Amino acid sequence: MSETDSNPEEIFNQVSKLIIGRKNELKLMINAVDKGLPIIIEGPVGTGKTEMAKALASTLKRLFVRVDGDDSLTSIKLKGWYDPPLVIEKGFSRETFISGPLTQAMEEGGIFFYNEVNRAPSETINAVLTALDENLITIPQLGEIKAKKGFVGIFTYNPQDTVATNPLPKAFYDRCVWINVKHQTLDEMIQIVKLRTESDDELLNKISCEIVEATLNHPELENSSTVRGAIQFVNLMDGSDVFNEESIIANSLAVHSRKIRCKTTSRKTEEEIIIEIVLKILANYDDPRISRKKEN
Repeated sequence: MSETDSNPEEIFNQVSKLIIGRKNELKLMINAVDKGLPIIIEGPVGTGKTEMAKALASTLKRLFVRVDGDDSLTSIKLKGWYDPPLVIEKGFSRETFISGPLTQAMEEGGIFFYNEVNRAPSETINAVLTALDENLITIPQLGEIKAKKGFVGIFTYNPQDTVATNPLPKAFYDRCVWINVKHQTLDEMIQIVKLRTESDDELLNKISCEIVEATLNHPELENSSTVRGAIQFVNLMDGSDVFNEESIIANSLAVHSRKIRCKTTSRKTEEEIIIEIVLKILANYDDPRISRKKEN
C-alpha cells in the first residue's frame, strides 16, 4: 500500500533536480518510502546521504525530524519525557508530556532521520526497532502512540568510521531496506560544486574537485576528503581573476588537511600530501589565470 499521495515517478523527477546523480539510489529510496519501509543508507562521509533524505522530505512536503547518534541520546530523549512542574500541577497526561523526535515524527507522519545510527547506545536502538516493527511506541502513564500515515525511518551509517561506534545488530538490517552509496564521479562532483556554490568558474570548479578526487585515489591515505571540501575551497577562492599558487595551496590546506588521514605506514603528513596533490594538479594546467610561484 502506498504511503504517499503522489506518483513516485513525479517525485523522482522533482528530487532529481535537487540531487546530482544517484538515480538508482533515489528510485530505491522513493519506492521504499512510498511503501512505508524503513531505510538505512550506508556510505562514507560526504557522499550525500543526508542531502538525499532532506531533498525527498522537502519534495514530499513532509516533516523532517533529525537526530545525530551519540552516547547521550537515550531512549527517553528519543521518545519524550514529562515536564516536572506541569506534572505536579496537572498530573501525567498528554498535556504534560513533551514529545521526543521519534514520537514527534510518528505523531505527524513525518520522516525520522537518524544520522550515524551506529553511534547510538543499544537501548536507543531497541526503542527504534520497536517503532519500526509495530509503528507504535508505548509511553509510561500515557499508553500507546500509533504512527500516522507517512511515518518512516531513514538511518545513515558510515562503515569507515570505527571510533566510538557500535556494530548494528542484525535485527536492524533485517527491518530496513539497504542503500549503499559511494563517492561520486569527477563530473558529478563538479556539477554539485556548481549547484551549491553557484559558481560559473569552470576552471576553479574543476581544480577543486580534482583535488578531492586525488585524495580518493591516494595510496597513502586512509580517509579521503569530500565534495564538501571542494565547495568550501570554491567559496574561499571565488571571485579571483588570477589564482595564485600559494593561495591555492593555503586554501587547500585549510579545507582538506583535517578531512584526510594518512595510513600508519605513510611517512608523510596530511599537509605534505595535500601540497603534493595541488602541485601535481596545477602542473597539468597551462592557463594564464594560474600564477606560479617564482623560483629564487
